[in-house]
Amino acid sequence: MNLKIADFTIKLFSEKPFQMEEGYLPFVDGDEACAPDVSVECVSGIPDNLLDGCKSLFEARSEDQWFYSVYEYHAGLAFRIFNQQTKNSVQQIAVLNEALDDWKIYTVSGPENDFLPLKYPMGPILLYYLTVNHEAIMIHASGVFDGEKGRLFTGFSGFGKTTISNLWKESGAKLINDDRLIIRKRGNKFFMFNTPMYYPALPEEAPLDTIHLIRHAPENTTKKISGALAVSKVLAFCIQNNFDKRFIENHLDFVNELCSVTSVYETGFLPDAGIVQYVKDHE
Repeated sequence: MNLKIADFTIKLFSEKPFQMEEGYLPFVDGDEACAPDVSVECVSGIPDNLLDGCKSLFEARSEDQWFYSVYEYHAGLAFRIFNQQTKNSVQQIAVLNEALDDWKIYTVSGPENDFLPLKYPMGPILLYYLTVNHEAIMIHASGVFDGEKGRLFTGFSGFGKTTISNLWKESGAKLINDDRLIIRKRGNKFFMFNTPMYYPALPEEAPLDTIHLIRHAPENTTKKISGALAVSKVLAFCIQNNFDKRFIENHLDFVNELCSVTSVYETGFLPDAGIVQYVKDHE
């Protein structure tokens, strides 16, 4: 099976039939001749002691929940992925080569013998490590396109990304995604792409013209920022695993160029339709 996500081609293959969560189904691509950006061998079952002796590099966890751990694995990397429903039980182990373009994902079969190689959070992790090999980033943000401009709204959880994107959607703009976007450079222009979610949505893309760092406020306000301030504030909302100098440099170089050609604003807003025209008038 080939997936086409943010103009990346992901080839998955397996000796055993596997399933995709429904959010991935609209991204299935029938062009078998297209050279993949990353190849993924999907294996049912996890070998014992696969990561014994491997050095831990990074852990993603909250106070009461493990998400995933990253390890040094020969010349490449390995991931231990935890099930998000049954706390702290191992769901998958993935290993990949030094070039980050050849994966092998070992998956525990589900209670009904389900075999889901990209089960959350494996899919977004794979996409993130795909971006660090290219001129691309993944960011927690909402994106909309009104037919003339593409706008990205990002901020801390609860600061209104979904609210503001829905207000733009109600005004007639196209919603690209309201949670997780990939930004890529194509020629001299930057574009934003949606990624598979827990619900089915067709692949979407749009040019990226402005970035708004948003928050709820008692009145609509916006202020343009630039330089190191803009770069640091946009970087704060990019998905990052900063244990490797290559990844840090990739993100810093990309966001620096992005902010040099894309207007960045700090925007406070009231949660009503007036913010749409206010942004258009004040950009």
